[in-house]
Parts: sequence; structure tokens; C-alpha cells
Amino acid sequence: MSFRHRLALFLIVTLVAVQTLTAVSAYIYLRQNLIETGKRELATAMNVFTQQLNFLSERAGDGVRVLSLDYALRAAIAQHDHGTELSAMRNHGRRIGARRMMLIDLQGSTVADTAAPNLAAAAFPFGALLQSAAMRDTGTALASLDGKIYWIVIVPVRAPVPIAFIAAFIPVDTALLERMRTISIKQRSVVLGTWVKGEWRVVAESATPYRVDLQTFAGAGQKLQTEVSAHDGSEYLTAASRLATTPGSAPVVAVLGYSLDDILAPYRSVVWPMASIFMLALLAAMGGAMFIVRKTAKPIETLAAAAQRIAAGDYTPPQRLAQRDELGNLGDTLIAMTEAIAERQARLTRAVEATEIAREEAVRANNAKSQFLANMSHELRTPLNAIVGFAQMLEQEVLGPLGVARYRDYASDIHESGRHLLGQVERMLDLAESEAGKLVLMHEHASPGVLLLEGSVLLRSFAQKSGVVLCVPQEIAEWPQIECDPARLRLAFVNIIHNAIKFTPVGGLVTVTGRAAPGQLFVRVEDTGVGIEPELLGLVTRPFQRLRSALDGQHQGAGLGLPFAKVVIERHGGSVVLESNVGVGTAVSIILPLETGAVNRAA
Repeated sequence: MSFRHRLALFLIVTLVAVQTLTAVSAYIYLRQNLIETGKRELATAMNVFTQQLNFLSERAGDGVRVLSLDYALRAAIAQHDHGTELSAMRNHGRRIGARRMMLIDLQGSTVADTAAPNLAAAAFPFGALLQSAAMRDTGTALASLDGKIYWIVIVPVRAPVPIAFIAAFIPVDTALLERMRTISIKQRSVVLGTWVKGEWRVVAESATPYRVDLQTFAGAGQKLQTEVSAHDGSEYLTAASRLATTPGSAPVVAVLGYSLDDILAPYRSVVWPMASIFMLALLAAMGGAMFIVRKTAKPIETLAAAAQRIAAGDYTPPQRLAQRDELGNLGDTLIAMTEAIAERQARLTRAVEATEIAREEAVRANNAKSQFLANMSHELRTPLNAIVGFAQMLEQEVLGPLGVARYRDYASDIHESGRHLLGQVERMLDLAESEAGKLVLMHEHASPGVLLLEGSVLLRSFAQKSGVVLCVPQEIAEWPQIECDPARLRLAFVNIIHNAIKFTPVGGLVTVTGRAAPGQLFVRVEDTGVGIEPELLGLVTRPFQRLRSALDGQHQGAGLGLPFAKVVIERHGGSVVLESNVGVGTAVSIILPLETGAVNRAA
């Protein structure tokens, strides 16, 4: 898909998404506001419903008080005339709309019940209402009895003192709910439920086109609980609350609700006009988008093609755009950039070619140097061995006395210088072989501590001549053994300690410390010498590199000691770290692995 098509598609999709999001957001906002308004209305309706029930109880209370004043009933109570009691309560119950009437004695036992005339006396289940009637002359409350919901009104029968109580049970059923709904300003459905035999059961309902699951509202307390539910493709807003009942009654739940579709219907009627407006706006926006795409996409595609040619290595400048706007400026900038890149690329190519030639020459020179050092080391070692050997014979006067003692001193000097020169040649050969990857190490087991002590013994006389104190603790001999090349590792230690002594002024101190840790051995050689500048620390480990110091005139060297020690320790799988402060001293930290096979892995 070309850029212009992608741009047009992007603009169209963006416009459609924005308009759709606006319409959906408006609908959700409106719907949420209607739901919140409905919740407030249902809360008000719940209060109205409770007030209507209270009004019902007041009317029923007046009727029951009239019955309590009936002379025939009071006479029947005094004479225990059960038939007259039932007849009077039935007749009066029909007039006040009570489905059930009870006569209760002062001990709280039911002595007459119109719903069960032949049953024996039983305790009245709602004793709190009797106490309220005795104290206030009337006791009223909502209660659930035998799976039905009643408003119970209790008044005392006096002659002139209380002799009994009359309880009227006014049913709160579907017929009552329908009458209450029809006189309400807004038509809402009402459902009443109670707990019967271990389950919630609907007892009465009015105008309920949807099914109410009372288990959803089982945990509702006195606080109003609302939810939105769907049934048969329609949505309903319902509110539930437990109604206050008398102690001893099963709980009663009231659920009020109405259809959200009916409320949203006026708003949904404007959807199609709004959709038509959105479509017209979308068509106009699409026309504008296509015009912008045609105006800008073609020059951008031209510039993109030129950029692809440049990326592929073709630095031919693109044609100049006829437009003099931002795209024209971009085209001019791309032309200038292409010319600059072509010139820079030419210079870079020439520089790379020259660098490659120089690199090849440096590699050849380094290989020649390494080969020369190896050849010269081999060539020098044989005559040096002869010089050292003959000098030792002269020093020891193997073939007889020399006659003059000074000759023996000369022979000793020749022997010592020859050994020093032979050591330098051996180090050069090892370094050359290491660079060529041909250095072979011996594989024996030895203690690095013992090797350090042996090396320190060789350097005692040199330290004394230099006026430097060399401290090597004897307990390092107890360090564990490692797999190593003892001769080369000892020489590496000697070179490091020798350097520390050499560059420490008279009266200075060289200390060797260390410790064995799990899997590793740490050795540290510290001196109080002249120190090294931090930026020069990397040079002292390179072969033939010597730094100028205050002690250069006293000690000469080829710059092979520390590089040789570093190579040997690294070939043993270890590492060397230098720390130094000018005028304070230098510390060389050596880390060696203790596990077997480290030499093989490092090689």
C-alpha cells in the first residue's frame, strides 16, 4: 500500500474512531446519569413505600381499637365463650381487611385464632409487640408468618383494666401492592420476599415483567442495594432493602424496579438523526483528507524514493521540487545532504584504504618483531649458557687457581651478568611464545605461599642492598596447593616483588600479604615507593615499556618483569590488578583460582 493510501486510510479511520468514541461516550455518560438518577428515585420510592405501609397500619389500628371496645367481645372474653370470640373477630376482620385475627391472653398465649379455630392455645410468636401494645396502647409492625407477610396491629382489651389483646393480621399481598402502585406518581414494580423453609421465596409482586432472584439481595441490610440486570433483551434497574420487622419474624426483602429501556427510549429516538449528521460530517472530512493527501503525498513519495537510493549507496542528488513550501525546503535539504554524504563517503573510503594498509603493515611488523625476538632468544640462549657456565667454572676455579683474586671477582661479575641476561632472554622467549599462542606450562601441584617464600629468599640480599624492608609472613606456607608451573609462577612472584623493591627509596617498606577464600587465592604486594600516575598504569604491563621515575638512574631494566608476571598469572587462570598513588606507593593484587584445571582453561 502506497503512502498516500496509508495516509488517507489513517485520516478516515481517525475520523470514524473519533466520532464513534464521541457517540459512545455520550451514550455511556447519559446512561450512567440516568442510572444514578434512577437509584435516587428508587431510594425515595422505598421511603414512600414504607410510609404507605405505616399509613395502612394507622387505619387498621383505628379499626382494631373499635373492636376492642365491643361489649359482646369483652363479655365473651370474661365468660371464655370461644365461639363468640371467633365470630366477633371474623366479622370485624372482614370490615378492616384483616385476613387473620387472634385473641391473646395476658400471659402471651393465643386463646383464639380465626385461621385455626380448633387448635389448642399456643404462645404468641411476637412477644415484643404485646409489650409495645401494653405500654403504648397499640403495637404495630411488619412480620412474616407461615410464608406470608402481614402488617400486625395489636391493641389491648380493657374492662376497664387489660384482660386480653387483639391482633389483626393485614396481608401485604399482590392485591395490596397493585393498589399502592396505581396510586403512585411513577409506575414501578414491587416484589416482596421472605425466608421460608431454608430459601428465599417471593410472596407478593406487582407489575413485574422480569424475574427477580432474591438470592442476589439476600445479604442486603437496611442500606439500599441497587443493580442493573438484563431479562429477555431488556435492562432493568432494581433496588432492594430489608424492611424492618418485629423481633421473632423471618426477614422480609422489598425489591423495587423499573425498565431502563423505557427511560432511554426518548434519547434513543434521536440516534438516527445524530448518525445522519455524523455521516455528513464524515463525508466532508473524507473529501478534505483526500485533497490533503493528493497535495502532499506525491512529493513525499518522491523524497522517500530518493532517500531509499541514498540508503542503497546511490548518492546521485534527487531532482529539485517545484513546491516552495516546507516540502520544497525538505527537498533542497536532502539534495545538499546527498552531496555532502557523497563527498564524505569518498574521503572515508580513501581513509579506510589507507588505514587498512597501515594495519596490515603493523601486523606484519608485529609478527616480524615476535619472530625476531623468538629467533634471537634461541640464538642468544646457547652462547649465554656457555658464558654463564665458563664464568661459573672460573669463579669456582675448577681447573686451578687463577692466581689473582681480582680475576675471580671479574668471573663472579660475568657469571651474575650472564645469569641476568639469560633470565631476560628467557622472559623475552616466553613473551614471544605467549603472543604466538605457543607457550607451554608445566602441570604440577605446589603451594603459592611456598613459592612466594622461596622467591623472597632470593630477593633478601637485593632488599638489604637497596635499604628496603621486605616483610613476608611465614604462615603463607600453609596456603593450599594449586595446579601450576612452579618455576614460572615463582619467577612471576619474584619479578613483582623485585619491581616493588627497585622503585622503593631507602628506608621504605615492601609487604606481602594474602588470604585463601573459597575457590580463590588473593595475594597483595604493597610498597611505599614513588608510585605511578593513574593514566600510566596501563603502560607498565606492556613489554619493553619503562616509565621515567626518580629512581631511573639507579636501576636499569628492559621492561619485561611485570609484563612477564602478568602473562604467567593470566595463563594460570588468574588476574593482576594495579593500584598506585604518586608519592605514596603501589599495590599489586594477584587473584589465582584454586580449582584443578584452571591452567588448561586459561591456555
